[in-house]
Amino acid sequence: MGDDERTPRRDATDRPTRSRDTRDAGRTRRRFIWLAGTAAMAGLAGCSGGGGGGGGGGATETTTAATTESSGSTGGVPEAYVTATSLDGTQRNPDSLSSQEAVSYQDEPKDGKQCSTCRYYIEDKNGDGVGACAIVAGEISPEGHCVSYVEYEG
Repeated sequence: MGDDERTPRRDATDRPTRSRDTRDAGRTRRRFIWLAGTAAMAGLAGCSGGGGGGGGGGATETTTAATTESSGSTGGVPEAYVTATSLDGTQRNPDSLSSQEAVSYQDEPKDGKQCSTCRYYIEDKNGDGVGACAIVAGEISPEGHCVSYVEYEG
């Protein structure tokens, strides 16, 4: 048996080049990362609440969203709060606010933490019992809470 019978001969065109392997692997990785990110975002979108739990919470969320949208560039608050200063001196910028949904805002305290003790809280300025936040859009209840809570030490 000769050498030619045991090992098939291959010329350069039969073998994929290294650059093609690397390029294809890069595409596969990118596609996987894109798909994983898309799936994660879809999963998180389903966790945002408002899914019709029957507790009547849907009407409150709709009202909050309408208030934020109707107030336009003020960030969903009366004029007195538009560029007001929070407890720690942070000035509110209506152009760089997070939505209440993005920070998981709720009207009740959590683990003893509430907005009125947060460094970003802007106290009531017009006597309606609600304030605002230097980093979150919309009116904020003093008893509320969100994931951006940082205790005010002043």
